[in-house]
Amino acid sequence: MSINIKKITVLILVFSIIMTPILPYSQLQAAGIIPLDGLADAERLLYGSVSDKPILERVSDVEQSLYQKKQPGSIVERTEKIISDLFETTEKSPSLVFLFNTVEWAISGEIGRSNLLERISNLEKMVSGQVTEGPLKERIKELYQLTISGREMPIQLVKSREDQLIRIELLEEIDSKTASRGKKVPYQVIEDIKIGDVLIIPAGTTGELEVTEIKEAGKMGQDGDIKIGFPQLTAIDGSSLDVAIEDEAREENESQKLAIGASVLGTALLGLPGVVVGYFVEGEDETIPAGSELYIQLIEEKEIRGIVLK
Repeated sequence: MSINIKKITVLILVFSIIMTPILPYSQLQAAGIIPLDGLADAERLLYGSVSDKPILERVSDVEQSLYQKKQPGSIVERTEKIISDLFETTEKSPSLVFLFNTVEWAISGEIGRSNLLERISNLEKMVSGQVTEGPLKERIKELYQLTISGREMPIQLVKSREDQLIRIELLEEIDSKTASRGKKVPYQVIEDIKIGDVLIIPAGTTGELEVTEIKEAGKMGQDGDIKIGFPQLTAIDGSSLDVAIEDEAREENESQKLAIGASVLGTALLGLPGVVVGYFVEGEDETIPAGSELYIQLIEEKEIRGIVLK
């Protein structure tokens, strides 16, 4: 009996191994095999939004932008290469994001607001007067060679602080009467963020807050209410950092009476990324205007590679 059980177990395992490569993409996605979050991050970086095309087309589109040709391997391997090339920095090899951010910051003193395709074109026109054709990977390397190659810009590995404050400015209005749950609202970092003398988040770096709950003002004095969360913010080397409004940021907002900060209400979900806060005025629809400023803060300790400023 035990021999038969072993045979059945072996057959099940063999069948599972054989069937795994031909699982439909929807099941691979559900199993977390295809790194779709990373693919979406790449699309947001390159184009400013996430495509609703089938996965194969999305990967092909990004490859066309980066390399102008299909890369070898499975869809998982191709997606992982995209993510690695764009975001992963090592001691010997800076990510494309790190390389371009460094060039852009060195030339203009800040990071551009638009998507990477537009930022590269704008920098090329600034440097040479014309937009270059070709794969983005090669265009970024060419910009580096033309501008700061040979100049000493030492890179150092540092660890972020959980209480590091970041002053941001909203780039779009939020209105409790017209906004909807899930709406993404862009913001930009106003000042360079450094650990000691190492730059980790340049001024101009953009992120998004998300409307997590919205309530219009009602009759009988019912408040208009906006609740917002803060997804991750990208550092100069391409690393993603958890940010939120916690004690240090809330105190700074209140002490400086910033446009939003002085009225931010609610209890922080301590230790969780994307802390939710409320903002309201009694009996009125609430609008948070573009240009409003407030402090958020890093809420994790994480190793980041930055530029040493001398």
